[in-house]
Amino acid sequence: MTPQNLFVATVALCLVNGLISPALPVMMALWPVWLPEMVRPSNEVIFYGASLLVSTGTLLLAGLPAAIAERAGLALDRAMWVWLGGAGLLLVLGLG
Repeated sequence: MTPQNLFVATVALCLVNGLISPALPVMMALWPVWLPEMVRPSNEVIFYGASLLVSTGTLLLAGLPAAIAERAGLALDRAMWVWLGGAGLLLVLGLG
């Protein structure tokens, strides 16, 4: 797989994790903190925004081991596999 395909797969896993993560209700409860005042708070907007925040956090958290591995001298395609594995691990932890 090319690094671009691995990145798309990693983003897909992070998006799924954003929908099922146990952190989603916490982010939904904190909507007054992250939702701008110009947006009318509805259930759909709060769910979508919280899901995007959790997905972005998953993407960043899963990228930490990949960044460390790449900094240690691992090739880009191997580091992308590490990133995909980290996203998969976070998804499995979110399921269980």
